[in-house]
Amino acid sequence: MKRNYKKRPIFELKHLGRIVFALFVVFIAYKILTPPSEDALRSEAPDGSKTARLKTEFYFDNQPSYKIYYRESGKKVWQSLFYLPAYTNVPAAAAAPDLQWSEDSGRLDFLMNGTSIWHHTFTE
Repeated sequence: MKRNYKKRPIFELKHLGRIVFALFVVFIAYKILTPPSEDALRSEAPDGSKTARLKTEFYFDNQPSYKIYYRESGKKVWQSLFYLPAYTNVPAAAAAPDLQWSEDSGRLDFLMNGTSIWHHTFTE
């Protein structure tokens, strides 16, 4: 008994509408769940081996949250170092965040109004 099976193509045009709609729903969900953000500043290490980036994100309240990323020179991927959900010791309008490298590029400090509130030491 010989069975005849029809070979189906991998992609059928009649499913294109469903695929486009699913991608649209995923895009809208991403936009809703991702908070507005901006790159506050970038700071390069004195020896040029690393670059740090401070990103400010705004959620429901008026206090911004801060994320610090870094990447080594010559690489394209940013690595997350620190996340501060909200800094409530000063009003959001008076907050002046900054990044500062040590002389030997081995330490990165996160400053708020000139005071270090966090640091990371890089090991070789």
